[in-house]
Amino acid sequence: MSPEKQFHIICNEEGKRLDTYLSERLSITRTKIKSMIEGGHIRITGKPPKPSTKIKKFIEIDGEIPEEEPLMLEPQEIPLNILYEDEYFLAINKPKGMVVHPSFGHRDGTLVNAVLAYLKKQGSRVRGVEGSGVKEQGTENREQGPREMSGEHRAESVEQYHFNSTLNTQHSTLYHFRPGIVHRLDKDTTGVIIVAKDSRTQEVLSALFKERSIRKTYRAVVEEVVMKNEGIIEGNIGRHPTNRKKMAVLKEGGRDASTAFKVIKRLNGFTYIEAYPKTGRTHQIRVHLTHMGHPIVGDDAYGKRAKHVTERPLLHAYRIEFMHPVTGIPVFIEAPVPADIEEFIEKYAV
Repeated sequence: MSPEKQFHIICNEEGKRLDTYLSERLSITRTKIKSMIEGGHIRITGKPPKPSTKIKKFIEIDGEIPEEEPLMLEPQEIPLNILYEDEYFLAINKPKGMVVHPSFGHRDGTLVNAVLAYLKKQGSRVRGVEGSGVKEQGTENREQGPREMSGEHRAESVEQYHFNSTLNTQHSTLYHFRPGIVHRLDKDTTGVIIVAKDSRTQEVLSALFKERSIRKTYRAVVEEVVMKNEGIIEGNIGRHPTNRKKMAVLKEGGRDASTAFKVIKRLNGFTYIEAYPKTGRTHQIRVHLTHMGHPIVGDDAYGKRAKHVTERPLLHAYRIEFMHPVTGIPVFIEAPVPADIEEFIEKYAV
């Protein structure tokens, strides 16, 4: 076991379950922590504990994070709402509840599994899309937020999946498709997400994100009535000092982050807004709006009344604008606002 996979923790809290505490400290899911405990990879004063063991201050916890076997990803026929497609990339309207990347907590049912099946079925054919919500810049009269707010969303976390066409499983062949996830959306965030079809397109799109040359527009419903018509929220974002699963605006450390916003409509106790992230930090919009005093409705991690009003954070990746990575033509892609947000706005209209 390599040294970086080993850990030694002197407990600084009391009363929590061991699996909960280690999940927060190590930024690993409780399911994974439980598996590590049951597999003998975690010890308290040299003895194997239980996941439910209550921790005490100053106890010493030793362990190692075991290496995982590579995920064997298979195509899965899951319906996709494709907003735009050409031979270089797809733009998909991601539904709520869909995880983007496979992981050891979500081995299937992800966007990547669905894209693999779609590309396998498609083969070398390129589907022409008309009336797909993609327009050249300037073809629609639309109200926009500050033009300098070109968005980046987790471009630093770009991953690419390689599939060797010689690898076979009992049920299917893993084809040599390379769906490149250029940016991410949280599981319950809906809206536009871009998937590159080849490594070169992925490199160019990733560079556009890093250079902040891609403008992203989100729509959200936030708690309370926002009094300012528009503004900019700034503040470095990093891991929460006590809850490692959350992010927070930090006085020291973290990474610089900036989000512009504009009020669309004030509701009865809530506000419907657009947000324009200039940077792409984890949970940036959720954290910045909470920092402003207006967390997103339904956000049970950052919100105040989340569980009593709606079943998910009402956050939607509404529009993305960029120069086409090959043709250089300005395009923008929009995903219609989902029904749950529209119904909430209608319900709480003034």
